[in-house]
Amino acid sequence: MTSLLRSPRETLGGYVILPRLIDKVRLHARGTLPTEYHPQLLAPEPALDGRFLAFTGLDAGKLRAAILSSHDDAAVLSWVERHGTPRTDAEKTAWAEAIDAYRPDPERAARRAQNYPTVAARFDVGGMSVFDVIDLDEGRIDRPTR
Repeated sequence: MTSLLRSPRETLGGYVILPRLIDKVRLHARGTLPTEYHPQLLAPEPALDGRFLAFTGLDAGKLRAAILSSHDDAAVLSWVERHGTPRTDAEKTAWAEAIDAYRPDPERAARRAQNYPTVAARFDVGGMSVFDVIDLDEGRIDRPTR
């Protein structure tokens, strides 16, 4: 399946997840975000959106309003940098690498398999990066990167 969303690996200002989060918020506001994405939209951790919110110290509702009132991604990034916890490039890189390296416990891996049945039929989703699971599910890659 080709997605309307950017990969969670794509960055904006060094932040992974942010471009995808922008896409989700804008599509949801237009009523075109597929319903399977609704439960994770600006949801708290362990959802990727929640990981971004925790890392930046931003409020979900305020970020949503900033995204919807911004004319482009650069304006959203500027807002994030003004209102979020300041982060160095090294911190952003380490945070992205930690997300990519994380592997779920068996219970969370089972939930991941339920959420991504097509990917789980081909691969051990518990042994994969969440970025790979999403990119496989949305057709950006055809096998895990590691």
